[in-house]
Amino acid sequence: MEVGKLAKYLNQLEETRSRLKITEILAQLLRETREKDVDKVSYLLLGVLAPQYKGVVFNLAERMMINVLAKAYDQQPETIVKQYKELGDIGLVAQQYAHAKRSKMLVSELYDELLLIAKYEGEGSVERKIDRLAKLISQLDPLSVHFIARIPLGKLRLGFSDKTIIEALSWMETGDKSLRSDIEEAYNIRPDIGYVASLVKKSATDTAFAASVLLINPPLKNCSQNTLIICFWQTVLLFLNQQF
Repeated sequence: MEVGKLAKYLNQLEETRSRLKITEILAQLLRETREKDVDKVSYLLLGVLAPQYKGVVFNLAERMMINVLAKAYDQQPETIVKQYKELGDIGLVAQQYAHAKRSKMLVSELYDELLLIAKYEGEGSVERKIDRLAKLISQLDPLSVHFIARIPLGKLRLGFSDKTIIEALSWMETGDKSLRSDIEEAYNIRPDIGYVASLVKKSATDTAFAASVLLINPPLKNCSQNTLIICFWQTVLLFLNQQF
């Protein structure tokens, strides 16, 4: 999936106030996301790069992000500060200056680059973060940068939480919220929305995988095809309880 397409979904989500509609939009987005990217998309939807317990954060203050935009768009920091004070949203400020056309960057490429930048440590790490983030920002189209520029400051704030994504995963798989409690229980055992989303996506697209998971618990091997999803989640919960 290209970043530009993700940005269009993010824009829909930002403009939507209905919880049900947000869930429907998320379910559609997750349905269209490839299995290998669904963990990355799930993290980005929450404005993070990893589950909280992994401690992956940018540690960029607002003044540093102002320097990022100044460098990305060849502006004086004072100009960016003025715009920021007027608009109160670093994403809107970036959008004012973005001049790249439709972004062809893939979501996986964006995520990998953000993760690399966030993990910079040691002497000179702040300068390296600013330089590399400025280069990344400069490549994004206005709508994409409107959302991506908020992430380093932890201010994506689209009006939903991991619980909404969990419900959307159920809608993606069954068209209703019937799997929500099972998925939520798996998340409570391993609080990693990317991991859980990958698990749901793989079970939905790879029947052989779902069936193989059932081998973890022999009594469940005799599940019929009609009850495969229920048996699958029963087994996943048993497995996660054993592991964590």
